[in-house]
Amino acid sequence: MAFAPKRPSAGLDSSEAAEEGAAALLLAYLQEQRAELLRQQDRVRAEEPEAIHKMRVSTRRLRSALASYRRLLEKEPARSLRGDLKWLAQVLGGARDAQVMRHRLQALVASQPPDLVLGPVSARIDEELLSDYSSAVQSVHQALDSDRYGQMVEQLAGLVADPPWSQGATGSGRHAAEAMIRRDRSRLRARVKEAKAEKDPEKRAEILHEARKEAKRLRYAAEAWRPAGGSAAGAMVEAAEGLQKALGEHQDSVVTRSLLRWMGSTAGEGENGFTYGRLHAIEEHRGRAAEKSYRRLWKKFPPGP
Repeated sequence: MAFAPKRPSAGLDSSEAAEEGAAALLLAYLQEQRAELLRQQDRVRAEEPEAIHKMRVSTRRLRSALASYRRLLEKEPARSLRGDLKWLAQVLGGARDAQVMRHRLQALVASQPPDLVLGPVSARIDEELLSDYSSAVQSVHQALDSDRYGQMVEQLAGLVADPPWSQGATGSGRHAAEAMIRRDRSRLRARVKEAKAEKDPEKRAEILHEARKEAKRLRYAAEAWRPAGGSAAGAMVEAAEGLQKALGEHQDSVVTRSLLRWMGSTAGEGENGFTYGRLHAIEEHRGRAAEKSYRRLWKKFPPGP
């Protein structure tokens, strides 16, 4: 093991926080998010509200931190953990996405004048998405009971208890953390540039979805940096979160439109495709508004540390 970094302590003043090294910042963040993962694991098992969403967020934060600060750790078990965390996030996402989609569509239907909701639209939405949600929740419980999940939790405990620091972590002070933030920001900037150049709407939507992932990764990396980065780190977290939300709204609109097209084209006896088409048009407007918001936010995005 290359070295044992100083662990961040509570109540640091600004000068002390600035001296925290990248390895110490990473370790504190991983410890915090591991604890949150375990808290939400128990809440998911008890099927408490929002538990799946919060566990998914902690999973993503752990994976992002291990990716953004990967040069500080030996390749294993960090790389294997990132793979397992990605798997877990996907399982949790199946339930969360069905839940969010149902709420989005039902709110959209409820906002329409009653005379423009033709046929059992609300019932059809529930029929499709409640079934998906129930199946996805069952998959979540199976995942939490699996050997893979148990081994992942054990590996994560071992990593935070005795981190396998790389040689590159030695002497990694605040400037090393800032360099990693700049690298993640460059990844985001490349996606933004790629999206701007793409003229095909479907391909641009795919690129913007990837840009959202890069914004999320930058946000979580900046969260870990915040104890040392101060206001600059806080500004980066806020900006990345705003961009992530705008691009998330855009992606939700893309997915919703796809579902509405399918539901309209497969409308059965007693149904009418009119309302699905109307909702699709509203979602098109939402998608354009979200993309406009994203462009406005990017113009004000901080240049980096």
